[in-house]
Amino acid sequence: MMDMMGFCFRWRSWIKSCLQSNSVSVLVNGSPTSEFSMARGLRQGDPIAPFLFLIVVEALAGLMRSAVSKNIFKGYQVGRNKVQISHLQYADDTLLIGENSLANITVLKGILKCFELSSGLRINFHKSCFMGINSGDNLVERAVGKLFCKIGSVPFKFLGIPVGANPRRISTWSPVIDVFKRRLSSWNQKLISFAGRVTLIKSVLSALPIYYFSFFKAPVSVIAELNRIQRRFLWGRGEESKGIRWVSWDKVCRSKGEGGLGIKNLSLFNLSLLGKWRWGLLIEKNTLWVRVLLSRYGSRLGRGVDVFLSSECFLRGSVWWRDMGSLCSAVNGVSKGWFCENVRRKVGVGNSVRF
Repeated sequence: MMDMMGFCFRWRSWIKSCLQSNSVSVLVNGSPTSEFSMARGLRQGDPIAPFLFLIVVEALAGLMRSAVSKNIFKGYQVGRNKVQISHLQYADDTLLIGENSLANITVLKGILKCFELSSGLRINFHKSCFMGINSGDNLVERAVGKLFCKIGSVPFKFLGIPVGANPRRISTWSPVIDVFKRRLSSWNQKLISFAGRVTLIKSVLSALPIYYFSFFKAPVSVIAELNRIQRRFLWGRGEESKGIRWVSWDKVCRSKGEGGLGIKNLSLFNLSLLGKWRWGLLIEKNTLWVRVLLSRYGSRLGRGVDVFLSSECFLRGSVWWRDMGSLCSAVNGVSKGWFCENVRRKVGVGNSVRF
């Protein structure tokens, strides 16, 4: 794989020496045994392991691309532009996506076995799941019997995000709230000074929901619950004792220059993270996720990316898509249209700006 990617011979020989020259010994009753070479390559936790793993699993992506280009495997086509998606990879998490057919399932198993034989990495089918979207139970059962995997259901977790879950339901946010409470239960508030509690809130608690906040728009009740947990920790002495709230929470969340403590306003923090998706729609035109959204919602967008600044194109669609359109609404004192008002257009040749 490194040869196909263009790595020179000297570099490949260095990597090969790293894999073959290491040796270990085992402590038996405090005394080391004689050294022996590692037969399975890298040791657990080796810093170079993730990089080499990414290079190896690129072969799986190449097999999928080759199968799709030769029309052996049929991926799923999205929208009017028929953007085809066959696989999504991030490190060791992989989604293989295709049309509902037994032929696709047979080809899929052949690809996985081929990758296993050529790379030496064995696919753990027992930890894998098969999910049929808009397909009959008969197809799912036959696919599971052929792949020897489990039957999955929607929503499911991929990279820590519940795919297919409704972000407007409180149950979707239960993991975030539970993490808040578990983290607080491990801290003894009586032994932490006020400045120490402020530091813990800013450095730990405010960072816990970032992953969910960067993709979902949190309901008002979830923001209120997270703020309540932070307030009790800041002013109180435990879950039972509320303590005296000397200053309103809005003033606490102001910057130090404005007389606050610099604690993040979770609602505005959530909006700012989601605003990056709106910004990405304007500038990342050739990325896969933008092409998928354009193909899915393009019939209502018209021509030019300037329409992404209008809320009219976000009236229908998934919950996530509609939440993207509601970012410009007035929230917590933020003026309506805060995103659109702060975007500046560079006309250029005029293909993407309408007058």
